[in-house]
Amino acid sequence: MRMTKQRKLILDVLKKSHMPQSAEMIYEKLPDDNVNLSTVYRTLDTFYGEGVLSKSTMKNTSYFYVSSQDHHHYMICLGCQTMYEIECHLDHLTEHVAKDHHFKITHHDMTVYGYCETCQKNMNLL
Repeated sequence: MRMTKQRKLILDVLKKSHMPQSAEMIYEKLPDDNVNLSTVYRTLDTFYGEGVLSKSTMKNTSYFYVSSQDHHHYMICLGCQTMYEIECHLDHLTEHVAKDHHFKITHHDMTVYGYCETCQKNMNLL
């Protein structure tokens, strides 16, 4: 994969962010007017396919974040849409499954959906 100027700009926005970002959120933060939204989408798909990025999806919108050595996942509240970072405990399981099926895993994603404590109280779910 070639690292173009546009790809570097998009990756820099994601590296500076502490939370996953949608294509539109990234586009709004780009300093260069020469990058259009379709380029952002294509770049995100390329980075995701290469394992550079991970993603979570909420209400038909994908949110991307940089994959890292200290791999993690997210819980997303369906009420207030707050994202909570959680540690990954799937590595042992994925290694076992890959071995059993002779499968080479390049990366994995997991997003847990539900309701935070505040939203549960507001919905009388507690």
